Amino acid sequence: MRATGGAPDAWLALAEASRAAGRLQAALAACEAGLKAAPASPPLLAAKAETLRVLGDAAEAAAAFRLALAHAPDHAPSRFGLALLAVEAGDPEAAQHELAPLRAAHPDRPELRWLAARIALLAGDAATARAELERLLAAPLPPAREADARLLLGEAHDRLGEPAAAFAAAVAGKTLQRRLHARQAASRESAVARLRRLEAWFRDCDPAPWRTAPPAGAQPAAAHVVLVGFPRSGTTLLEQALAGHPGVVALEEAPTFAAAHDAFLASDAGLARLAALTPAEAAAWRARYWAEVASHGVEARGRLFLDKQPAGTEDLPLVAKLFPGAKVLFAVRDPRDVVLSCFRQNFRMNAMTYAFTDLVEAAAGYDASFRLAERYRRVLPLEVLDVRHEELIADFEAGLRRICAFLGLEFHAAMTDVAGTAQARVVRTPSAPQVRAGLNAQGVGRWRAYAEALAPVLPVLEPWARRLGYPA
Repeated sequence: MRATGGAPDAWLALAEASRAAGRLQAALAACEAGLKAAPASPPLLAAKAETLRVLGDAAEAAAAFRLALAHAPDHAPSRFGLALLAVEAGDPEAAQHELAPLRAAHPDRPELRWLAARIALLAGDAATARAELERLLAAPLPPAREADARLLLGEAHDRLGEPAAAFAAAVAGKTLQRRLHARQAASRESAVARLRRLEAWFRDCDPAPWRTAPPAGAQPAAAHVVLVGFPRSGTTLLEQALAGHPGVVALEEAPTFAAAHDAFLASDAGLARLAALTPAEAAAWRARYWAEVASHGVEARGRLFLDKQPAGTEDLPLVAKLFPGAKVLFAVRDPRDVVLSCFRQNFRMNAMTYAFTDLVEAAAGYDASFRLAERYRRVLPLEVLDVRHEELIADFEAGLRRICAFLGLEFHAAMTDVAGTAQARVVRTPSAPQVRAGLNAQGVGRWRAYAEALAPVLPVLEPWARRLGYPA
């Protein structure tokens, strides 16, 4: 579809289609083009704001939503967007303030009931959230919205101490998601297959070429750290804390390694090319990496740059070859809590998170990821520090001091205030207030309440639990 400078409705349609396809920069460009023709258009301003919200730029998103409301005070999508931003910032009072006039005008709108449930959960009122979601699910919903509502209902049941109902709701939600994305998943290599392929390749490879890397050369950051592990292993808390240090800037889950991954890790031939990477090739790929970092608004010059990639374990060969001076923080958490959380959590869909729509496949993904991590440690000359989530939250300051010593940082007291200075230095991060609220309720040993439901995957997970030092 092509839009013209004089057709704001066409630009809006293009922006919404691009965002739905996950092409966020294209969506933003379409909004900007449309706003040149119609700078006061509330729909275009709201579409721009929603794209910015998904990109993680909360401040600019809020400004665009407010500008739309300045032109049209009754523009419901912009009011809804501000309420959702408040939820994501961990501010239930601000969210309720924005939601109230919408519900007064449209008390039974499904999306408003869903948002009311999210606000209630954020405010600690799980009973109200459960009631809102049960009323929402009493009527037919589109599959994607129903899946989201059932997963949210599972969270409400969990907080009310109803694990059987919580797990049943998660199963219902994940089953819907799996069905919805099955065709797309069938067209590409699964996450588990990819992890196993990489492990097999490195098991059989000649390790000699991997012992060295092209000279690192100059880089904008004073130091470079990659934070990996497995999703739901506590990387957000760790990132928030480190980002509280005035000498650290962090970036969360941006596609910094995506192009290099596609070029080198998608095939055996690519892996062979990576093993034999020349200095000129390495320099070009490093420049591309730092350009990607800069495109997300990160100014790394003179500071330690932390690249948080919870599912980025498989990319460690790229770290070894492109950034031989980088250090690696490897997040570890009880595998039973990890897989339970992955199964109950609602994620944006990709190959890895599709695996989390099935409990058995989620456990297989964990197993394959940790087997690969062990293989990498035998082959790649990486400087790695394991960070155990449970130990970190048991003695936060002591854990951070240990990490600082590994990274060559002086400990800074602001690091313990994950609700304060951290958020200002982290790009595209969940809200620091939510992280702070969860610091003393991190679900340590939560799997025990779900042991019966987890029974099919415990034979896969418990050997890892023992190897990682967790009690049976």
